[in-house]
Amino acid sequence: MSYEDIIYEVSDRIATVTLNRPDAMNATTDRLYGELQDLIPKIAADTAVSVVILTGAGRGFCAGADLKASNPKLTPIQRRARHRWILRDVLDPLYKLEKPVIAAVNGAAAGAGANIALSCDFIIASEKATFLQAFAKVGLVPDLGGLFFLARAVGINKAKELCFTARKVDAVEALAIGIANKVVPHDDLMAEARALATQIASGSPTAMAMTKRLLNMSQSASLEQMLEFEGYAQTVAYLTPEYVEGVTAFREKRAPDFAGAAERAAAAQD
Repeated sequence: MSYEDIIYEVSDRIATVTLNRPDAMNATTDRLYGELQDLIPKIAADTAVSVVILTGAGRGFCAGADLKASNPKLTPIQRRARHRWILRDVLDPLYKLEKPVIAAVNGAAAGAGANIALSCDFIIASEKATFLQAFAKVGLVPDLGGLFFLARAVGINKAKELCFTARKVDAVEALAIGIANKVVPHDDLMAEARALATQIASGSPTAMAMTKRLLNMSQSASLEQMLEFEGYAQTVAYLTPEYVEGVTAFREKRAPDFAGAAERAAAAQD
């Protein structure tokens, strides 16, 4: 797959998506969003991909919207339609992608860029990373899911502080308040992200997909609902070839080959 503003690579069941507008700090445009809209469903359907790493080319992760490329002539209705398109066809599919997504934040993650990172399942931050809810500086409301993701990551009071003040958060503070899962030396960022991705990729694709889906649902569901959902999901998990492989590997005292078990089962049905 070839794109103008994205570099896409797959190896060892790990897909790496690199936002590739380094001269603009990977600021978002409609073309970049359109390429993500095209790519995310393909990742979802690709059984050769178990984990995704999302990062940025050059010095930054993503500087948010490219204000130089925005169209000042859009009416409020047109702007609302554009915003809904981005949320419906890019942000929501990324958040709901039933494969773990690691944001490897290599520099500035500002505005929409910060919230794209927050929509991922993990954030590994370079020591040079910064996070900024920049919207108040230009008279805007946090978007790309920021009002949802940030409050859940840091708590409502801290989220209000960061949104109202548009204060930059460095990597050390991001780790302390719950934005980042881990901070690593800048030159080790991609190696650390890939090590985590490799560990996750060794797990059961079906179990991980259901686990991610249910954990996302748990933020708004009741305990009673989650227990019911859990019961259904676990019943399905018991019926998968991955479960058979896991038990067999445990008895044989070897590492399980979950992905191989799933692929062999799929091939047997063809």
